[in-house]
Amino acid sequence: MSSRRKRPCCICRHWFFPDNRVGSRQHTCGRPDCQQQRRRRMQAAWRALNPDYFAGHRIQARMVPDPLAPPPAQPGRSSPLVLSSPPASPPPTSLRPPAPLRLRAPLNRLPWDIAQSEFGPQGADFIGIMAGLLLRETQSEIAAYRVEITAVTEQLRLPGAQSSIPPVAYLPGSGVEAESHATGISST
Repeated sequence: MSSRRKRPCCICRHWFFPDNRVGSRQHTCGRPDCQQQRRRRMQAAWRALNPDYFAGHRIQARMVPDPLAPPPAQPGRSSPLVLSSPPASPPPTSLRPPAPLRLRAPLNRLPWDIAQSEFGPQGADFIGIMAGLLLRETQSEIAAYRVEITAVTEQLRLPGAQSSIPPVAYLPGSGVEAESHATGISST
């Protein structure tokens, strides 16, 4: 007889006997909703550790035209339903490049439509994803080297504070330097 021990399910916290074939690796009971919830958690944790794994798949999926997308607006027409002349055939959906990637600042200020025309849609998407990755890594490296100097700034004077000694006292020969010395001590 095997030495099976009860253990609590990590989702519903009910006690269960693990399957002999799985043993100590089983963390959830046999209920499908608990197993599904654990699978969701594990997949979310894996995606958090590997955020750019599916970037290539997303780039390739953007190149496939969407058959349900409306055709682009044509100049000279008020709406796609009102036709004043015989309809011209719209360009095939495979010839229209996808819209440029939406990237976060400061990358969103770059002319990605020009990059698409120069490098092609896949090349521009790759450059955008690579630039975002470099930006994230650089910012995380900079954040690791930030120095907290709160103890030093408490000892410094406020920038608006002024000295109690008048500026004229610093000028030699102004006649005021004798007044700034303590009584009974000569300036020479």
